Amino acid sequence: MEATLEYLAVGLLIVLLILVSYGMVNATTSTVATTYEEQLYTIAERVMDKLILTPGYPVDWGTNIQVTPDTLQDFGLALYGARSPYIVDPDKVMRLANLSTLPNPLLLNTTRLAQLLNLEDYGFRLRIRPMLLINITPAGYYYYQSYTFISAYDFLVTNYYGLGIPNANITAMYVVVRVQPGAGNNEGDVEAKTILTKTCLTNAVGKCRIDYTSDLASYFRQQRPDKWFYTFLIARAEWQGFISVAGYASTSQGGVPAEGYIIGNYVFVNKDINSPVIRRGNRNAGAVLVKDDLLQAVPEYQDLLNFTTVTWCRDSSGNFRNDDPLCNNAGRVLPSAKQWYLVGYIQYVEPLSSHIFIFAQFRGNPVAIVISRLPNIDIAYGGKTALPANSVTLRRVCTIYSYPYVVELTIWRRVEGFP
Repeated sequence: MEATLEYLAVGLLIVLLILVSYGMVNATTSTVATTYEEQLYTIAERVMDKLILTPGYPVDWGTNIQVTPDTLQDFGLALYGARSPYIVDPDKVMRLANLSTLPNPLLLNTTRLAQLLNLEDYGFRLRIRPMLLINITPAGYYYYQSYTFISAYDFLVTNYYGLGIPNANITAMYVVVRVQPGAGNNEGDVEAKTILTKTCLTNAVGKCRIDYTSDLASYFRQQRPDKWFYTFLIARAEWQGFISVAGYASTSQGGVPAEGYIIGNYVFVNKDINSPVIRRGNRNAGAVLVKDDLLQAVPEYQDLLNFTTVTWCRDSSGNFRNDDPLCNNAGRVLPSAKQWYLVGYIQYVEPLSSHIFIFAQFRGNPVAIVISRLPNIDIAYGGKTALPANSVTLRRVCTIYSYPYVVELTIWRRVEGFP
């Protein structure tokens, strides 16, 4: 009997030792895992603060084309000199944008970004998106002589997560600029601009349509067919006090490279675009700026646009101009730009101007090129399809031109998250 009790006691003691050992191993493993996660969280917070609270160095690297990705010494997106935190510099964000139709001549790629942020042993994904996103799709056309104009648009307003927003109020301004062509079809004079304004309210899935067909028919009944007509659209969405804007080039001509970049005062568009000299009175008026200070408050639609001068770095024979100091500077810093882009510079860019529309020609037809200074950023180092075993995601609400944006940063260790 005593031997049996001894065996039972020894057995219970062994089971107890095993349970205690198992608990100690689990506690140790849990502590290590928690420490591992906290270390990653600390790194993510440090990087996020650096992104949105520091301007980088040089502080004007977003607008200074002489600061290339190789010569940039420190990375940060904060607007230098801002009196409040969480204000992001749109020109610096523009250096991260890369349009599918036109490569960014001064793109800061993710490999260089990882070096500047000291994240070469980590993977990361950076997204900078508006709180409200306006998607514009052509829904109808109007034909006038040899012109085909987009006359109806479908709008979809979504939030940061891509969900449609009901009861968003959209105000869309359809702009028609009439130009009298000059000699040689390479110049023209602005005669008048007309702004057609309509509104709609999004339905339960965030969609609505605006149709300008009857307005365009009424407008063109009073026009002569020997004019140039430049058309573009500016859309403003408002919901619960949040405001967002979008620009759209209203050309239906297939294959038009209707996008571009503005870095500082320099403009970069597709090399196949022609650059007629457009004047308004005695002044060069090759582009219009959108005055966002009016657009954000109570829109004064007729005063919304400001004509400005564009000087192109291409002479009449198609060669790059080196006789202009600003053109020569761009050609020296970006020698490949001479071959792959039509380069120009704008005399003055208003700080609060989110969109610039440039008057140009493509295959002999007038087109408006839209340049947005509010790009939608989604970049990754280590692959967007990475499935890390452990990652940290942080989000911060910032402002660009007083529009609310969400900056989202996800970080993981590359050994845990290669696709």
